[in-house]
Amino acid sequence: MQINIKALKKEHRISDKMYGVFIEDINYGCDGGLYAELVANRAFEQVNHAGEDCRMMRWSSVNNAALSIGTQDPRGEKNPHYLRVKGAKSRPFGARNEGYLGEGFYARQGEKFRLTLIARIAADAIIRAVLTSVHGDKLAECVISPASDGWEKHVVEIDMAAPSQRAYLTLLVEGAQKADFDFVSLFPKDTFMGRENGLRKDIAQTIADLKPAFLRFPGGCIVEGRSFDSMYRFKETLGPVEERRTNWNRWQMDQYQKEGRTSADYFQTYGMGFYEFFQFCEDIGAKPLPILNCGMTCQWHEALTVPLEKMDEYIQDYFDLIEFCNGAPGTPMGKIRAEMGHPESFHLEMIGVGNEQWNQVYFERYELIHKAVKAKHPEIELIGCAGWTDHGEEFDNAMAWMKKTEQKPDYSDEHFYKRVSWFFENIHRYADYDPSLPKVFMGEYAAHADLNAGKKHNSLHTAIAEAAFLTGVENTPDNVAMTCYAPLLARIGGFQWFPDMIWFDEKGVYVTPNYHVQQMYAAHKGDWLAEFEKAGEGEEPLYTTVSWKESDGTIIVKGVNVSDSAMEAAITFPGGDAQVEITTLTGELEDVNSMETPDCVKPVCSVATASGGKLDWTFLPRSVTMLKILPC
Repeated sequence: MQINIKALKKEHRISDKMYGVFIEDINYGCDGGLYAELVANRAFEQVNHAGEDCRMMRWSSVNNAALSIGTQDPRGEKNPHYLRVKGAKSRPFGARNEGYLGEGFYARQGEKFRLTLIARIAADAIIRAVLTSVHGDKLAECVISPASDGWEKHVVEIDMAAPSQRAYLTLLVEGAQKADFDFVSLFPKDTFMGRENGLRKDIAQTIADLKPAFLRFPGGCIVEGRSFDSMYRFKETLGPVEERRTNWNRWQMDQYQKEGRTSADYFQTYGMGFYEFFQFCEDIGAKPLPILNCGMTCQWHEALTVPLEKMDEYIQDYFDLIEFCNGAPGTPMGKIRAEMGHPESFHLEMIGVGNEQWNQVYFERYELIHKAVKAKHPEIELIGCAGWTDHGEEFDNAMAWMKKTEQKPDYSDEHFYKRVSWFFENIHRYADYDPSLPKVFMGEYAAHADLNAGKKHNSLHTAIAEAAFLTGVENTPDNVAMTCYAPLLARIGGFQWFPDMIWFDEKGVYVTPNYHVQQMYAAHKGDWLAEFEKAGEGEEPLYTTVSWKESDGTIIVKGVNVSDSAMEAAITFPGGDAQVEITTLTGELEDVNSMETPDCVKPVCSVATASGGKLDWTFLPRSVTMLKILPC
């Protein structure tokens, strides 16, 4: 086979936003995962979708203490419920938090924790905060002495001196017959970038290592909710964490559980809210892509809609978000941002209008939002929904609407979770894309190994299928502007959806072959598409894309060989001698990574030299290969 790279032209620009990530609070992705909070049900405000009171969930009695939920003389109106603990004054009593999924958390020897506790207790009593083992043995503790009988906020440190192990937080009362706990929060001090209300360091760094161009947040279906009350409204996620309301998470429901587990404790604390999202984007150099509700709940369920004449409140959310991100500290929303610790702009450039919604009820609401936002902020790009799948009536209706509407979105958000075969069959999906349509944002996609048998694991086969599909995407940069795999995160033993790119438990993280493909493509993206041709290709194609960097003329060749045979290629390119950096991902198609074998499938890097603008290379069987040709 010959690959002749003919010319490095500036004709087809590859989007700077081509490869990003999507964070949704599914699979305990944020609460119980990326968000570093270790206490489940920290504010005692949990009520599930059926209206059942879950306000004592994950809290258990210690030394026969009587636990109840109180509302008399609350600390504030936003979160009026608190845990009342009663016992005998003659001995310590209290409550233990079981942690997410009832599994506690993993405490490492030498680790420091920050406990934030809002409590009300007699001034001459004490609260003893104790980290205990699975068997109840004391691992570490600190003592809190109140200064008054009223509500007080305490922030203390707990040092873990015992050997590393699973731990639980216990609060013990001494010298009183009762105590009220309004807010209980425990964080490792060593969070990503050292943030107090921060992110779990290992998961956040794994995301950062993808080098995403953008970060989409917070959903996904949780943006919509299943009632007007459970809609995700961004202003509820701002301000002090103890003042943020607890919202039900639609991924809590039993119908979504895998492997027989329950997620009854899965609520949205809003601890990782919009401020933390924008901060994370800034920390890792990604453009923020927030998604806002468009006046609709999930169309798969109740499909409630805000009447068109009452949409002003929802349109105002878009104005307020723009001002929160970009407004001067003297503006109402800019002031909130500054008071939270960020007087500088977050440089918001784009917003997604709703998630995975379709047909006329969506088109009408999108047009109202688009017209209002563009009139006041023409610089903000808007993303419209193309429905829930890659074809069919809803998708066709969306394409027809986007072609004719005067309020055309800047990008069309397409979602598809498909078999491996679909990805190979649709390599050229966007080659003949109608130029009158908005540019494509592949907002959610993943290849499934076998939909019918339920084997939706992240195998090398699924990663190769996605890599092959992405060569077709990269070869059509005039039509596709952004892509992001979904879902991003999954907690082992507590997931509602798969496959997923990054898996974790309380101790650590492992990444999938799909992660490696995303990292290879995002970290090695050219600025322009190069002109090339292939000759002598056999029956099994080598899926290929070639791009180049304007800054130094580096040429990047990506080749995907799905066959069981090696493919010999003679590559010619403009220029003379060059150094070639090679990254190869290969193995057996059914190979998977796991916590036990995290490196079963991982890239291998090497270096070669090319002389006189020629390189002979062998693309290994079942492989994804990146050749980075650097002129000498």
